[in-house]
Amino acid sequence: MISVVKFFTVAVIIILCVIFYPHLNPQNLSAFIKGNSIEAPLLFIGICAIRPILFFLPSLGLTVIGGLLFGAFRGTVYVAIGGALSTVVGFYFARWLGRNAVEKLMQKNDKIRQMEEWSQRHGKNAILLMRLFNLPWDMVSYWAGLSSIKFRDFYIASLIPLIPISFLYTYFGSKLFTPTSAGFVISLTIIFIIGSIPYILSRLKKRTDG
Repeated sequence: MISVVKFFTVAVIIILCVIFYPHLNPQNLSAFIKGNSIEAPLLFIGICAIRPILFFLPSLGLTVIGGLLFGAFRGTVYVAIGGALSTVVGFYFARWLGRNAVEKLMQKNDKIRQMEEWSQRHGKNAILLMRLFNLPWDMVSYWAGLSSIKFRDFYIASLIPLIPISFLYTYFGSKLFTPTSAGFVISLTIIFIIGSIPYILSRLKKRTDG
């Protein structure tokens, strides 16, 4: 019965995403903000909060849009609040949806059991590194929810880089229409450097191992 409920929950979410996602574009959001200066931030925070179950809504794109629509500083506040809430939603959604399945697979698959043991020992540090390197936010939350990582450890590790990462991308979004400005070039350079760090580290590790 529980599996049936989970199946229909996911099916309904996917259908709603297909219906409403085309309307969640910068033009519609901008028009709504101009006409609803008080309700708009609350709506934006709400969308950010439930983003982990809106499978077609990218977290990075929404963060950049926050800067584009609200500016760097207000956008950072709204994105950070929404991000803190979405972290909870993503973790517990994944845990509710698939944790039991992972526990059953551990009994049959040694590799999954080893990954589970690794996550228990190093999960908190792994979460922090994945957040700092800005791996897809929701995917990290899903992984943590499917693993045995304690929510407290996961949440603390997620909140540490939340504000600086949010500011970086909202600031970039606020400069999106001025690509020749110093702010745009600097923020884009930092984003590129952060994004390339995992690749550089993996290359260095291969050379060291070789």
